[in-house]
Amino acid sequence: MMNSARLIERFIRYVQCGSESCNEAAFCSLLEKELAALGLEVKQDNAGKLCGSNGRNIYARLEGTDDSILFSMHTDTVYPGNNIKPVIENGVIRSSGDTILGADDKAGIAAVMEALEIIVESKSVHRTVEILLSVCEEIGMLGAKYADFSNIKSRKAIVLDSDNLGEIINRNPANVHLYFKITGRSAHAGLAPQEGIHALKAAAEAVAAIPVGLVDDITVMNVSNFISEGKTNVIADKAAFDMEIRSFDEERLQKHIKASEQAVSDACKHYGAGYEVKIERHSDVIYVPENSALVEEVMEDYKALGVDSYLASSFGGCDATHIFANGIEVLNLGIGMQSVHSCEEHISVKDLEIITSLMCLLMK
Repeated sequence: MMNSARLIERFIRYVQCGSESCNEAAFCSLLEKELAALGLEVKQDNAGKLCGSNGRNIYARLEGTDDSILFSMHTDTVYPGNNIKPVIENGVIRSSGDTILGADDKAGIAAVMEALEIIVESKSVHRTVEILLSVCEEIGMLGAKYADFSNIKSRKAIVLDSDNLGEIINRNPANVHLYFKITGRSAHAGLAPQEGIHALKAAAEAVAAIPVGLVDDITVMNVSNFISEGKTNVIADKAAFDMEIRSFDEERLQKHIKASEQAVSDACKHYGAGYEVKIERHSDVIYVPENSALVEEVMEDYKALGVDSYLASSFGGCDATHIFANGIEVLNLGIGMQSVHSCEEHISVKDLEIITSLMCLLMK
């Protein structure tokens, strides 16, 4: 049976335990104790050291039937996430206004932990449940990147790290980062401008030719960190900028990578400059078919709770990226948190109860 008072108390206890990125140790210890008290097998790793965090990834397992499932959430929050003072008004939990609330992702953690306690105390038959609690998700999904997936046996997973209740994200784009460095030749801008090769002008022309925003129906692009330091009386011999491209289609992604580099090449040729490019693959496409058994199960369970659910694509990233890359079918569910990463962050008690009920159904 759902214990709403206990669920709310649990959520408030979690958000009051500060865990900004790289400082999750206290919250990790709290969760490890609660998981062990529920009878789960609990393990840790050294991902925190690799991420620059004092925390660690937590793996937990509750033995049940063979049809195992993984639930994944992150323990870190964005800033300002310390000394949170939750307020409950008209069925909505929010911060007092000078911090975030931390529903991202502690609402998801509270829902899973409460569902685990319900399952354990009821002694009902349930599937094998695995838990992955990661650190440093908010600063690049680093905990999941360094996670030891040999600790996980499930081949299907649920991530609880999106906004709107009922939303089931089954598709995310590939994400590629490009780093351009343009090299020219310095010269005195007043006495010998003809001797210089203007790296800044070449870089500016290239950036002007590269589209940003939603560049087609399945691709977004952005340019940032334009840098060309120097004195006003010296022609800039160095310039650099970063960019990223996210696309749901590999062919389209490669087309935009090629076009972006061509824009830089053309601009450098115009000014006589040279360039270097470094390309890093941040993530691959995630796609779980609409007719997969996992999608159908989640939608059926939502229906049983009287909630309209729907499939969605998202340009955003989460730990699902690394889970999927390790051969695990994964969906990211909306849990009702709103205005995340702001001091207006909030979640309704009703949504918190519904997502907890959904977790109970998925664990059975």
